Amino acid sequence: MHNLCGKKSLIALLLLLIISTTAKAQDPKWSNSPKYDDRLLHYGFSIGIGSSGYKAKLSQRYVDDTITYVRPVFSTAFTLGFVVSLRLAEHFDLRLLPTVGFYERKIDYKFPNTEKTQTIESTFLEFPLLVKYKSQRRRNSRMYLVAGGKLSVEAGAKKKEKKRTELRTQGTDFSIEYGVGFDFYMPLFKFSPEIRFSHGIINVLNPDPNIYSQSISKLTTHTVTLYLHFE
Repeated sequence: MHNLCGKKSLIALLLLLIISTTAKAQDPKWSNSPKYDDRLLHYGFSIGIGSSGYKAKLSQRYVDDTITYVRPVFSTAFTLGFVVSLRLAEHFDLRLLPTVGFYERKIDYKFPNTEKTQTIESTFLEFPLLVKYKSQRRRNSRMYLVAGGKLSVEAGAKKKEKKRTELRTQGTDFSIEYGVGFDFYMPLFKFSPEIRFSHGIINVLNPDPNIYSQSISKLTTHTVTLYLHFE
């Protein structure tokens, strides 16, 4: 339910941004940066807010033990980064978006007489490499799709500070990413709200000899993020 509410809030915010900006973009008087897309390289920065958590595959130990359930909990995530966009063709760009992501992912464990939560706080250096397909520009706006992969490397020592009796994760991850967004051409810059989905394909579980780790056979990351790009 928390995950569903988070996704609805992100979508509602994106729609509000689109509606407020499209009203100006469709004004015939507007003709901002007509040569913007002819340049080979574009630079900018981005901020993002989203919802992130784990997807857990249970192990045989979970079936044999006394745990009633294992439930991943999605929490708020924040990102800050840069944008480097290379023009490949009229409707295609190659985008490198190095970012710093701040995450707090949780998993709830229920035992017969108690409940416990394992929290993984982490900061990742992330390197998404995406192909962007752009629709035809209509005055000062256009729609686009993105897809690609993202390499993530944990920064800091929080992972090492956790004990072997707690749930721990690996320090690297790789995700498949895809999303949709809109480009709005302003007089001095381009503003692009974007919703992007990220699905980890690497098992990030650290196989420690404790009940939390041994109840799970595979742990992958999943994130949905609203990005605001300024180029």
